[in-house]
Amino acid sequence: MTLEFEKLTSDLEKMAQTAAKRRQRQEAQTTVYQNTLNEYATNWERIEQALSVAAKKSDEKFYRSAGPLDASEPLNTAVSPPLPPDIATIIAVDGSQILPDRHAAYQYYLINVGGIVYHHGQGKQPDIFSVPTIVYPDEDKIDDFNFSSGDVSIERDEAEIKMLATQSVKHRHLEGPILSLLDQRLLYWPIGSAGEAENSVVTEWNKHMGSMHAAGALLAGYIDRPGTSYVTTLLRSLEGLNDDAFDWRSLGKRSATRGITDRDLFSQLLKPGQRSRVFVNISQPNQAFASFDPNHEICFFYLNPTNVDKQIARVDIPRWVAEDPEAVTAVHSLIISQCQIMGDYPYVIARADEMAVVGRQDAAELNFMLDVIMDRHGVGSDLTAKAGSKELARSGKTRHEGF
Repeated sequence: MTLEFEKLTSDLEKMAQTAAKRRQRQEAQTTVYQNTLNEYATNWERIEQALSVAAKKSDEKFYRSAGPLDASEPLNTAVSPPLPPDIATIIAVDGSQILPDRHAAYQYYLINVGGIVYHHGQGKQPDIFSVPTIVYPDEDKIDDFNFSSGDVSIERDEAEIKMLATQSVKHRHLEGPILSLLDQRLLYWPIGSAGEAENSVVTEWNKHMGSMHAAGALLAGYIDRPGTSYVTTLLRSLEGLNDDAFDWRSLGKRSATRGITDRDLFSQLLKPGQRSRVFVNISQPNQAFASFDPNHEICFFYLNPTNVDKQIARVDIPRWVAEDPEAVTAVHSLIISQCQIMGDYPYVIARADEMAVVGRQDAAELNFMLDVIMDRHGVGSDLTAKAGSKELARSGKTRHEGF
């Protein structure tokens, strides 16, 4: 049975009206935040006071704020894109997966990591690669093969940064800077983790960050359309100093900002190609990163990667990059040069995704290969009734055997 769209018409109309009213309120509040940003742009003493009070009075579980890396640039700085280096190497990786399915004939999951090595200014074709890994139950441990989608996603993330580190070390002797790009945040903290620095995944993540630092790479994480409100939280803290009734425990909660993100704020400030000043991520997870190595503390800037539009991205960088103005300039300029190839998104990240993605057809062909090889070893397929019925129904066929 198909979806009866006419039954949704009135609800869709109400949905649009609600969205329009919400947008009006958000635009008005964004203007208030812009005024605060301009008012305190270089008031470093007041900014430090706001951050100090927030650290004492906020709820650590929710508190995520931005702090200026230093006093070299005002809060409302907009830096135009510089010319990129004549020669550079840009490495990007991405990952994809086939998740385990308890209704499938065979229990397994697959992780595919793809990537590209782009030789900027060198007149060479990019090098592309992909590395698939299939994981299946051990001979005597099939009952222990109980991986969730979250487990596989974490393993994929680990495989991505490991591959990025491997490629960065491999190319460390090339001329010019090496920009190593991930298509996600650098401050990696798996959902549901214990929140301790000893978390094995976070430890592994930091180990690979250290390898890239030692190789001289400029590490960056590119986040398209970010939903974070770090700078907005800082601005709310500044406003709270003048309000005796201010709810400091609400800092960091999405509801407290009325859905307004930093993207809303910087879309009004940054022209095409421009970046914001560099901020430090102030949060408990970032303190843990700094405890591994102070150079691993995550900083960031916002970026308008488009030619004419107001789309905003966030670029995460470790402190070893953030504290080097020439390194920040190289990251900014090389990402913009990559975005100019496609118009609004880094070419290398798009190609890495292309190399990594595992589509429905890929999964179907892999399962066909499994059927053939399993049959060769005398192992028959064993779909569950649910999976078999779904395949039948979605193929357009019918099955009716009466009663």
